[in-house]
Amino acid sequence: MPAEVAGSAAAPAPLPDRAQSAPGPLFRLPALPSWWRPWGATALDVLIAMGCAWFDAQFRSAFPDGHLHSLLPQGWETWVTVVAALLLVLRRRFPVVVAAVITGGLVLGTGSVLATMVAFYSLARHTPRLRTVFVAAPAGLALVVGVAVLQLRTYVPHHGGNFAAIPVLIAFAGLIAVVVPVLLGLYPRTPRQPWWWEHRSAMLFDVLLVLLFPLANPIALVSGLNGAEDDPLMLPPAVFVVLVMAQGMALIWRRRYPDTLAAVAVVLLPLVLPSFSILPVSLYALAKYGSSRRNLLLGSGAAAVVLIGWTAFTTEFDAERFVPFTVFLVVPSVVVPVLFGMYRGAKRSLVVTLQDRADRLEREQHLLASQARMEERTRIAREMHDVVSHRVSLMVVHAGALEAGAGGQGVAADTGKLIGDMGRQALNELRQVLGVLRLNDAEQQVPLSPQPTPEDLATLVEESRAAGMEIAFDVIGEPPATDSTVQPTLYRVIQEGLTNAHKHAGKVPARVEVRYQKDAVRVIVENEAPNGPVPSLLPSGGHGLVGLGERVTVLGGTFEAGALENGGFRITATVPLP
Repeated sequence: MPAEVAGSAAAPAPLPDRAQSAPGPLFRLPALPSWWRPWGATALDVLIAMGCAWFDAQFRSAFPDGHLHSLLPQGWETWVTVVAALLLVLRRRFPVVVAAVITGGLVLGTGSVLATMVAFYSLARHTPRLRTVFVAAPAGLALVVGVAVLQLRTYVPHHGGNFAAIPVLIAFAGLIAVVVPVLLGLYPRTPRQPWWWEHRSAMLFDVLLVLLFPLANPIALVSGLNGAEDDPLMLPPAVFVVLVMAQGMALIWRRRYPDTLAAVAVVLLPLVLPSFSILPVSLYALAKYGSSRRNLLLGSGAAAVVLIGWTAFTTEFDAERFVPFTVFLVVPSVVVPVLFGMYRGAKRSLVVTLQDRADRLEREQHLLASQARMEERTRIAREMHDVVSHRVSLMVVHAGALEAGAGGQGVAADTGKLIGDMGRQALNELRQVLGVLRLNDAEQQVPLSPQPTPEDLATLVEESRAAGMEIAFDVIGEPPATDSTVQPTLYRVIQEGLTNAHKHAGKVPARVEVRYQKDAVRVIVENEAPNGPVPSLLPSGGHGLVGLGERVTVLGGTFEAGALENGGFRITATVPLP
């Protein structure tokens, strides 16, 4: 209990919360709902609602009373238009309800033109389920087209006569009020590579292209005929419109099936006017996306032949008029689309090839970087092992002798001094390795220690002799004048061989032989079998011999290590001279 009291008294008091301790404002605004946050989106919705209300009110007031269809009492249309536009502040939370209310206001006779566009964009952008969008958008399009028909029927008689462009205006109203806003709203929600399209922009372009062909062209054709009973090939106008709409809707597959689309365009060409045919677009797609040049040649040739035959059948054969008219049809319908498509296809193939090459080079660069990292890790591990293992092994051996108290006070002092010298040498070598790891890009190199010499080999042997091991050291031949690449490897081989003898055999006789030949250097390190259990067993991971094999193999030499028949162990390395 006293300990608990003391602990609680000694615990520091919590810091005061500035948010709680600071005085609050005199007037605090109420918190906004989560669907209205952040403040930027809220302000934007308010501005959009106010702008749409002002624009739609001005648009409605520009028409005299009775010139537009309305089911509301006189004078109510403008107020209902403003209220419907102000509902756009809820467009993120209730997009379906807002779109339904504004479209219903159009049926009643309001002038919510701009508000309708924003409502259908919000419907496609903020509705959680896309299935709801695909059901609500066609219903809204039907209502908007119906309202446009009612409004035009009411407006046209006040201005006398009939407008020939009424079908075009109806199609334009449907496109601008519903189709384009819905496509723009769906654009951010589609995947980056939808279906067979390369990206979302390509899909949006093809959808707009499909909408323009079946809606604009047939309506313009019917209005242009102005009551004609048939076309040059005796087709009823209704059948003609259906054919043009069907081929226009087929443009949605122009990137995936260009060969089939070109064949359909050539087959339907005698049944439709060339100005309303999809032949130029299909030949362009065939030249750009088609995989066979033979199909392109056959398709363009067949199209040119059909155009010439259609011209000869529908016009009187007059050489002075026939040739220019045929050239006027063939060049923009066949030649220009094919040439432009071939150019775009070659450019697309070049971009794809360059992208594949860049991706392949990037993958190869990653593989090379990974391989370089693995090689560098292996080299660092090898250096760390060679630097630390030998020195620390000798220090452990001397420390064991010092612990046993062998040799008296003088020997203990010499052994302690020797341990200190070896520790300092190990630290110096370890510092050099760590200096390489910490090297910055601005630094050229770290200070390097001198490379081992033949005299250092003798010093290495003497250090192991000082640890109590009997070593016979023989040097046969004269070392070459320049062996800077070979001498460090010889040093590491002898070092690792003596370290393994200390670890696994203890104080047993060993032999080190260095034989300098004409074109190579051979090193042999072997030790006899231990007499009994090794008193100071040192840990071993087996990485030293692997590192030695890598060192010797890099220089083009051979490395062998294995047990002898008498229980000893031998390491043999042959390194060619440079």
